[in-house]
Amino acid sequence: MVQRIITGVFGILALIAILYFRGWVASLVVAVFCVMGLYEEYMAFKAGGHKPVAWPGLLAAVLMWPAYAWKGPYIILPLLVFAMLLIMLEVVRRRSPEWIDAAASLYPLLTVFLPMSLFLILLDDVRYPVGIALVVLTFVIAFSGDIFAYFIGSFFGKHKLCPAVSPKKTVEGSIAGLVGGALTCLAAFYLCTLGGMQMPGLGSVVLLALVGGVAGQVGDLTASLVKRHCGIKDFGSVFPGHGGIMDRMDSVLFTLIVVCSYCLLLM
Repeated sequence: MVQRIITGVFGILALIAILYFRGWVASLVVAVFCVMGLYEEYMAFKAGGHKPVAWPGLLAAVLMWPAYAWKGPYIILPLLVFAMLLIMLEVVRRRSPEWIDAAASLYPLLTVFLPMSLFLILLDDVRYPVGIALVVLTFVIAFSGDIFAYFIGSFFGKHKLCPAVSPKKTVEGSIAGLVGGALTCLAAFYLCTLGGMQMPGLGSVVLLALVGGVAGQVGDLTASLVKRHCGIKDFGSVFPGHGGIMDRMDSVLFTLIVVCSYCLLLM
């Protein structure tokens, strides 16, 4: 537990540094995390006995940083489509192509590359001035939801949520995660407002907290499903006490998709 807390503190400090410097430093860190997250998922599927085609996804992640600096958010979809086409071409050209290998190759693009590239959009405070605030809310929603769900579920949880996927998660913990995440998000909203940060409206924050909280829990369960399918305990060991990038970021990445969709549609 102490190791997890220390790692969490360092993670929060790193996030603060990224949001403070922003610009190319933050974009580069996101791109590096994207490469690492993709690699972890591809290695997980390989450990599960599949043969994913990894290089197109990794190439797209490497190109994501310079490509975004060149064309902005308009380059994300072409990069994603290009990587998907290369993956399918590689799979169908095999002597014995398997659908499961195609799925294992495409899945990391949708669960890692897509949300990480959307992360770049939120960090782009020139195009989206409220994006930094949305990044803060994203991590608050995901992390506080995890904390409330863990502690309330551990002490008061009686009804299993998805026992076939994650036996320890409970309905009580899930509800506590949503409520606790929303309350913490409201507290962050008022603190950021007092600090002069440009924020979305209060109603939008509540909606994002609830919908983003559901998305974060789905992301957590999805990651558990992948690990159970592949027969692994953790995706990696980058963070002591937390596992790999995907063990720590699974809920954040799904929440990012919801928050960035809000940014692109309504801001």
